[in-house]
Amino acid sequence: MPGTTSEKVAAHREQVYPDQHFEDHSHTADQLAWVPGGAHIRVGDSRWRLHGDHFAWVPALAEHEMQMAGAEEMFSLYLSPELRLPQPRWSRPLALPVDPVAGAIVRNLCMEEAGSARLQASLALLLNILENTEESFDTLAVPADPRARTVAEGILAEPGDHRELDDWARQLLVSTKTLQRSFQSETGLTFGQWRTRARLYAAERLIVEGCTVEDAADLSGYATATGFIKAFRQLFGSTPAAYARAKRGQRPAGTRRRDPRRSPASAGGSGTR
Repeated sequence: MPGTTSEKVAAHREQVYPDQHFEDHSHTADQLAWVPGGAHIRVGDSRWRLHGDHFAWVPALAEHEMQMAGAEEMFSLYLSPELRLPQPRWSRPLALPVDPVAGAIVRNLCMEEAGSARLQASLALLLNILENTEESFDTLAVPADPRARTVAEGILAEPGDHRELDDWARQLLVSTKTLQRSFQSETGLTFGQWRTRARLYAAERLIVEGCTVEDAADLSGYATATGFIKAFRQLFGSTPAAYARAKRGQRPAGTRRRDPRRSPASAGGSGTR
């Protein structure tokens, strides 16, 4: 669904499947992508599991691919490199927290055609916000080492998997220390920290879609709801129930609610965005 378009800007809102995959591709324009439902994104050597409160900045000509992680819509601003901010960091991939005003601007430009004056004012404010937004390093990176990546992708596919790193190491015929070093050096987290975050991100999706706290805890690998609630509060700043109520209240009017028990694999799809 096209939104605002001009000589230097193209804005799109796209309906996506919960597990839709956009294969490796590139654009001649810079892309600011926002997937409120979350996505796995690879841009060059950078691999992220982006939560819904993060933008992905993809510089022009950078090869990238995306795998939706429960998302139902995606917002993209394609900007001419002429508009790129002067800071050197904008020439490389970035994960950025979504400022509420910036998010509103992106959503609005992607859903409605804006006149020239409104577009210029919106872009000026958006670029000012982005220029003053600190890069986020708390996204869930996926290790580049193929053996550690196998472990990470296995956990992302089955967050409740109880195998420890020793178990993975025996299966992959590699030392536990090698896997641990890969997680630490390539994601900034120990294996235990990484797995905890992967489980909580999976649980967040479940509770927002209507899963009970007990079921979300069980499906994401927690032995007790008490331990799950404590870990969830540490990461998200509130209990799962309070967080879910707040998130559901932010849903745009008319947004359909997906059954959380439905397997993402039951809704296929692929494309290039």
